[in-house]
Amino acid sequence: MNNDIPLKYYDIVDEYSTEAAQTVSEAERDSLANYFQLLLTRLMNNEEISEEAQQEMASEAGINALRIDDIANFLNQWGNE
Repeated sequence: MNNDIPLKYYDIVDEYSTEAAQTVSEAERDSLANYFQLLLTRLMNNEEISEEAQQEMASEAGINALRIDDIANFLNQWGNE
């Protein structure tokens, strides 16, 4: 676990992993928590998140770009609950 990433983002990774289209490996947890932190920080700051920005954040966080749409769908569903 990366100490720079608050635990709440790991909680989101745990929730995401129960619904993800592709199984989340232990090795991906830090990268996914980092991606959620980057993404949700932008959302909380009311910043626009383009497809290009999502690609850049995925690259920065070190996640597979194929997860971007799955994560977006998860967050949309999560936000509607």
